[in-house]
Amino acid sequence: MGFRRLAVEGDSLTVIKSIKKKEKDKSMIRSIIHHISILETQIDKVTYRFVPRMANEVAHMLTLEGRRSQCFGVWVDGVPDAVEARAMKDVLDWN
Repeated sequence: MGFRRLAVEGDSLTVIKSIKKKEKDKSMIRSIIHHISILETQIDKVTYRFVPRMANEVAHMLTLEGRRSQCFGVWVDGVPDAVEARAMKDVLDWN
């Protein structure tokens, strides 16, 4: 999509730490970590940050929706209705 800077938030502290280490990973997720490191070379700046799932409910819902539909991709023209409703609830809760 042409992004040059990317902020990645995740609710798995183990995964975020593994990505940030920049060392050869020996865990079960090593192939994923390796793939992320390759993709990272195509972007000028990537930051990774752990956020608890409670503060990341919309992202969690998107993950579940992707798993349910068994497709890999991005939502460009909108998100599923349930996810949009949760995002709106978050906006109202924080205001």
